[in-house]
Amino acid sequence: MTSVSAHLSTSGPAPAPAPASSPWSPWSAAWTKHAARLTGRPDASVTVTPASGGGPKGFSYPATAEIQVDADLIGDPEIADPRRLGHRSKVPVAYGVLLHEVAHVIHSHWDPPPSVPPVVREAALMLEESRIEGHYRTARPRDRRWLRRAMTSLIVPDDTPTDTRWSAAYAAGLILARVDAKILYSADVREPRRAITKVLGRKLLKGLRAIWREAQTVGDTDTDRMIDLGERWCRLLGIDPTVSPGIPADEAATSAIAAAIAAAIDAILNNPADAPEHVGPRDDVPGIYVDTDTPITWTERDPRDAERQAAHRLTALLRRARHREPARTMEASSAPPGRLRTRAAVTLAAQRAAGAIPTAQPWRRAVRRPVPDPELTVAILIDASGSMGAFAAPMSSAAWIVAQASTRARATSATLAYGDRVTVLIPPGRRPTKVRDMQADAGMERFVEACAEADRLLHLTTPGTARLLVVVSDGHYRNPEQSQAAITRLHNTGCAILWLAPDNKRWSPRVYDNTTTINVDDPTTCINLIGQAAIEALARA
Repeated sequence: MTSVSAHLSTSGPAPAPAPASSPWSPWSAAWTKHAARLTGRPDASVTVTPASGGGPKGFSYPATAEIQVDADLIGDPEIADPRRLGHRSKVPVAYGVLLHEVAHVIHSHWDPPPSVPPVVREAALMLEESRIEGHYRTARPRDRRWLRRAMTSLIVPDDTPTDTRWSAAYAAGLILARVDAKILYSADVREPRRAITKVLGRKLLKGLRAIWREAQTVGDTDTDRMIDLGERWCRLLGIDPTVSPGIPADEAATSAIAAAIAAAIDAILNNPADAPEHVGPRDDVPGIYVDTDTPITWTERDPRDAERQAAHRLTALLRRARHREPARTMEASSAPPGRLRTRAAVTLAAQRAAGAIPTAQPWRRAVRRPVPDPELTVAILIDASGSMGAFAAPMSSAAWIVAQASTRARATSATLAYGDRVTVLIPPGRRPTKVRDMQADAGMERFVEACAEADRLLHLTTPGTARLLVVVSDGHYRNPEQSQAAITRLHNTGCAILWLAPDNKRWSPRVYDNTTTINVDDPTTCINLIGQAAIEALARA
C-alpha cells in the first residue's frame, strides 16, 4: 500500500505540515482530531498534502503519532466536509489509507535493530502490514470496508511482480495474507493467487501462509518474534541471511513491490482525464486502458449554461432519491404527551401508593427518528462506437450532467468510455470540470469489459450501498447475449441500471432486460425523465 520502511521510522524528517493557507488545512485539522480519537494519542497529527516526487501515498511515524496522507487521493478539497462522518464515502480510498496509517500508530511498537540483515528486516516489515490491519479490524470490525477499499483500489494485482520466488512470496505476504487477516475476500485475490501459486507451488505457499498467520497473532511489542518470523520466511525461500545479507542480485529488481504499487497508483491518479484542454488519451500513461486497440478520443469544452442548470436540477432529484423519511416508532413513557393506557396508569398509581419505585409507563406516543440516507454509488458508461456517431455530442453532454450531479449529490462516481478499449475518463472521487465531447468512431464496443472495470473501481456488485449504473448507448452490440448476462449479474446483486438511449428516428435502440430505458434527444430538457427514472431504479434496487 505504501512504503513499509516509512511506517516504522523512528528517526528522520517528520511529515511536512501543510501551509496554513492550504485548501487542505480543514482536512488536516479534521483528520488530526479523528486520528487522535482512534489512536488514543492526544499528540496525534495528520497532514493532508500532495505527495512530492511520486512518494508514498501515506506514511506514518508511530513513535510520534505523525501521519501524512497524499491529497491527490482526495482530488478536490471541496468534494466533502471532512468534519462530517459521511465524508468517508466520498473519499473511500484516502480514508482507507488514513486508517491503515492509524493502525500502524496503534500497533507498530517494535523496530528491527541495525544488526538485523536487510533481507530479514524487509520480510518482517512486510509481515507487519497484514498484522496491524488484522489487529485493527478486530477492534473496529466496521472499518474493514475502508481498508479493503484502499487495498483493492490502489493495488492492481496483475501488475504485481511474480516472476521470481522472492517477488511472488512478497506479493503473497502483502495481498494473500490480508485474506487471513479478514481485510480482503477470497474473490478479491483470485487472479493474483493463481499467478503466485504458479511460481511458488502449493507446498511452498502453504509454508509461507503458516508464517504470516503466526505473524498475525504476534503482540505489538514482540520484536524478537517478528525478526524470527522474518528469518524463517527467508530460509523457506532458500535465502540464508548469514551468508547473503541482502536480497539475491537476480531478484533485486523485482523485489521492490512498493515501487510496483506506486506505479499502479500513479496510473490511476495520472489519468488523462486530469490533463486540461487535452485532446485524446496519453499513451505514455500505463494501466489506464483495458485494451490496446484504437484509442478513444475527445475534445474538451466548458459546460454550457443549460448543462449547468440541468446538472443542478438532477442533483436535487438524486438527493431526493437517496432521502429516507424518518422512522416512526411507538415509545412508552411515564409522563405525557401521548395516549394514556388505563391498565398501566392503575399499576403506576398502585406502585406509588405502596411506596415502591414506579416502573409502569402509562403513556404511549409516536416518535419520529431520522434514518440516515444510504450511500450512493454511480457509474457512467459512454458508448464510443461508430453507431453513436450522430449522437456523440448529446450523449457526451448527458454523461457530464449525470457525473456532475452525482458528485454534487455526494455520491461516489466514475465515468468510463468504451469502444475498442475501455478508458477511465473520470476516476472515483473527482468532479468533472469540462465536458468531454467524445469522438464516436470506434470499430466495436467492449461493454462487458466496461462493466467489469466499473465494478472494479466502484464495487457495483458489493451489497451495502445504493448502486446505480448509467449507460449512454444505443445498445446495438455484437455480443448482445454476453451484454445481457453482464446486466443481469449486476441487477441480481442489487445494482440498478438506467439506460439513456439516443432518440433515433431511423432505428430503435436495443432494450435489455432489467434496465430502466429512456430515449434522449436533448439531455438538458430530459432531466426530469432521467431523474425520475433514477429514483424508480434505485427504489427497486
